[in-house]
Amino acid sequence: MYNPDWLRYCKRVVRAALGFDHLLRPECSVPTQKLGSVYGGWVVAVEPLLGAPAPIVLSFGLGDDISFDQEISKVFGAKVFGFDPTPASLDWIAAQELPPTVRIYPLGISNFDGEQTFSVSEDDTRSNFSTKMVTGKSIVCNVRRYSTILDMLGLATIDVLKLDVEGAEHDVLPEVLGSDVLPRQILVEFHHWWHRTPVEQTYRTVEAIKSQGYTLFHVSPAGHELSFLLTR
Repeated sequence: MYNPDWLRYCKRVVRAALGFDHLLRPECSVPTQKLGSVYGGWVVAVEPLLGAPAPIVLSFGLGDDISFDQEISKVFGAKVFGFDPTPASLDWIAAQELPPTVRIYPLGISNFDGEQTFSVSEDDTRSNFSTKMVTGKSIVCNVRRYSTILDMLGLATIDVLKLDVEGAEHDVLPEVLGSDVLPRQILVEFHHWWHRTPVEQTYRTVEAIKSQGYTLFHVSPAGHELSFLLTR
């Protein structure tokens, strides 16, 4: 029987043998649940969310799929603060019906406050905007640091931080890890398979996350999405 997840894993094994991918594996076993669509879903650790009366979720990089944000709000009663600075995403989101527990902000996250240039994908079927991609088209968007966003929202605790920021995760995560407000869970998509980012950068960032007391509890079959739980 055809198993797409097994095929993705096999491709990752080949790429890892060639030095282009990783074979990281979960380091602990905890109850998990995938929330959202096949394309836009993320795996979370369940018990920390059940123990929080109204979990706080920061979700960066929405694109045209907010199924994760909607489902974590519905299932766990989470308050979701979603961020995407790109016009295509904001136009799409404006046409959706959102629950009052999901709020959207037209900002990106970076390691500075101000404006940042995003390149636009040359593939018209994709809504990807990236600070790492180089194309012939670009736009300028407003971005804020993690600490600035916490101050703006008046937040002192974060239960889940989701980062799908098209290659900027290596710029953003040092800011997060240096903060006094460490998220209980970090869900991040790594882009060593895109934007010419070497897999060694992913290894370094993963080690930086773990050095702050996080444990890797989920790796997607393709190896792009990793989930970490603060266990120290």
